[in-house]
Amino acid sequence: MIMALFKRADLKAKGISDETIEWIMTESGRALGDYELKSAVQSKIDEAVKAVQPQEVNVLESSEYLALMAENEKLKAFGTDDFAVVKKPYKDMVWDKLDHGAEHKPYNEQLTALAETMPDLFATQQEEAKQTPQFAGGTAGTMPTGDEAPSFGKLWGFAPNK
Repeated sequence: MIMALFKRADLKAKGISDETIEWIMTESGRALGDYELKSAVQSKIDEAVKAVQPQEVNVLESSEYLALMAENEKLKAFGTDDFAVVKKPYKDMVWDKLDHGAEHKPYNEQLTALAETMPDLFATQQEEAKQTPQFAGGTAGTMPTGDEAPSFGKLWGFAPNK
């Protein structure tokens, strides 16, 4: 509870009774009984502020940033031709088995070595051929020649076929 500080003479000049003035002074004294001047405790305040001030953090060295960059590197690698031979369900497992150090071998060399020891994780040439896109209408036929002018009857099937 914060109470304003008044002088008795100011309250008396406003026409407030002596009994009311006494009550106001008693209540304001009670609310401010444990009041300490800021200048008296400034050194304690400064120490407390220094204790809770955060240390400078290098964001580029934080664990969250490093984890995010590792995930980004993994996703970039998955998009390369080197990882195209790895079966989709096993890409994460294969990634974990590779060396990612500062001076690691190229991924295609590591993947070739891993394919020799764990061939089940990698797609064969036959499996890759199965994954080529198929067209519903087929691709047989010829391109239109453009010799004939289309007519309404031909487009809608009203003209007799020759």
